[in-house]
Amino acid sequence: MIESWMPILRRVNLNHLTAFCAVVQNLSFRAAAKELHISQSALSVQIGQLESALGVQLLQRNTRSVSLTAEGARLNEVFERSGVELARVITQLKTEGRLKTGAILVAVLPSLVATYMSVLLSAFRSKYPGITVKVRDIDSRRAYEQISQGAVDIGVLSRSPRAVGVPFRTLFREDLLTVVPVDYTEFDGVNMVGIENLIHRPLLLNPPGVDLRDQLDILFQKEGFTVEAAQELTGTSSLVALVSSGMGATILPRSALHGLDLERCRLLHFRPPAFREIGVVTPPGRTLSPAAAAFRDFLIEHAAAVSLPLNGTPRLIQ
Repeated sequence: MIESWMPILRRVNLNHLTAFCAVVQNLSFRAAAKELHISQSALSVQIGQLESALGVQLLQRNTRSVSLTAEGARLNEVFERSGVELARVITQLKTEGRLKTGAILVAVLPSLVATYMSVLLSAFRSKYPGITVKVRDIDSRRAYEQISQGAVDIGVLSRSPRAVGVPFRTLFREDLLTVVPVDYTEFDGVNMVGIENLIHRPLLLNPPGVDLRDQLDILFQKEGFTVEAAQELTGTSSLVALVSSGMGATILPRSALHGLDLERCRLLHFRPPAFREIGVVTPPGRTLSPAAAAFRDFLIEHAAAVSLPLNGTPRLIQ
């Protein structure tokens, strides 16, 4: 087995190999020269230089015909096969570079899939119909792990204090809302609430380790309080269902509430306002493919322009 093929191939001109295959396919120097858009004499020089570099005769030629020698047949068989594959890959790469084709796997928070991302994916597909974007809905912790490992191309996630060294580009901020039962009469006629107004009621929250819960822990600590959750659930619909039944209050981002039955709930803003930062996350130390880079740039340009009414259809503001 040849230990290193590169020094050997460096001594052979790829154009000469291509010229050789053209002669073999056409069985004519004149036809091959026309196909390659060079003179017949220049083609003869290239074939001669290739034969000199290899030290063998590749073609038998006379004034009326061209045929392969045994050595030429061996070379043609291998180079034609590898040339077809090389041309296929080069064509594919050029097509991807022009953003005509490509495939991306994106990790997205579940609350964003049916809201912001539904609008952005549709708009991106309209602009780049040849690029396939597959979405993997996943929690932030596993998403950051998969991005670091290269299992997904990019992510659309909330900022995580645990994701040290992972590139994060802010797309937009969405407000955090307090969801309380309509039976909590102390909130009648108000639309904002402070943490001090919540600690006397049961809190229904995400469990520790979820980015939103980590953020809430920090918010409470800044106000001098410690989070004590009566229930810790991952599912947003479950949290809202408990609120609707009067079991307590929860705190959720706007996108997580979209499309849910909030008839028995009251939505209140934080005082002071609190937000969740959403951004595009890329693998550290790796270059994005042309398709992934185009999707990242598209998100950066358009994500903040998505309008998200709680009960209406999300849309992209042009």
